[in-house]
Amino acid sequence: MGPTKPPGTSHSSAGFGQGGSLATIPSNATMSSMSNGVPNPNFALQSMHDLASKRISTLDYLRKAHEGRVYWFNTLHFSAADLAKLPSSQPRQLARRATNFLLLGFSLPTVLDMNANSAPDYLKALNTILSEFETYQSIHPPDGSGSSSLSRGRIPQMFKRATGASSSSKGRRASTVQDLGLSGGLNGINGSDVSSIFSGSDSGPSSAFPSSENELLPGEEYQYLLTPSLPFDPDFFETFATLCDVLIDCYTKIMSLINSPEACTPLVGELFSKADARVRKLVCQGIVREFEDAGRSGVKSEVAGVGRVVLGGLM
Repeated sequence: MGPTKPPGTSHSSAGFGQGGSLATIPSNATMSSMSNGVPNPNFALQSMHDLASKRISTLDYLRKAHEGRVYWFNTLHFSAADLAKLPSSQPRQLARRATNFLLLGFSLPTVLDMNANSAPDYLKALNTILSEFETYQSIHPPDGSGSSSLSRGRIPQMFKRATGASSSSKGRRASTVQDLGLSGGLNGINGSDVSSIFSGSDSGPSSAFPSSENELLPGEEYQYLLTPSLPFDPDFFETFATLCDVLIDCYTKIMSLINSPEACTPLVGELFSKADARVRKLVCQGIVREFEDAGRSGVKSEVAGVGRVVLGGLM
């Protein structure tokens, strides 16, 4: 399914832990191991550093797998062409996933650099961004499944507002023009501007719906997550590799901030566990599941091919 297996790939899955699964998140009881009734900060420090190192290895492995640089757990090699054939790699769906990952990768450095002097502040900011990203993905899912239901929920409210304002339609039309900054009415505006106003392509306050799937809905706001409008769909593979780099930098920064037992307070341990759980859920799990499903299917196909060759020679 790919090129000749390069040397050294047998060690490339070491960062995933035993059994080829993602590194598990230690429970709060483990993170705050007690020694004579007192939390053991040395154990907490070692646990957090071990988990951060495993997650860095996981992200690095996933990045290499997407770039075709390793065999997936020493079984199959996935090239870009192979990945493009996965069920989740439909062009429109892949573009949505790339956009979502791009927004997360774009937001992380901007916010975290402002909270880089304190481990609690850094982890709080990281948790806030990841929580907002989870909310954003639930409203703008990569498969596009949530847009229709959201629209159906907003349509009755839209007509309700329109009915309530029917008695003052002239005033409403005038205020709309003023809201758009057209104090002189429609004089001096070319045809393209007029058509853009009434076609709903303008993103001003008069728009009832976003003009694209990734634009924010009315009332949808985020504190840290940056959601700029993109002029084109980003490349998923480049975006995912860059996001992995950004998250690796985040974990490296966490390890540098939590560099002594004194820094391993119960609050820091709780914030770190929550942030790591979100990274695993939002970024790692879905990618690993795709590779596992494709890997099983590919191995079955390879074994069936070998079986036909062997049995054909015997018969």
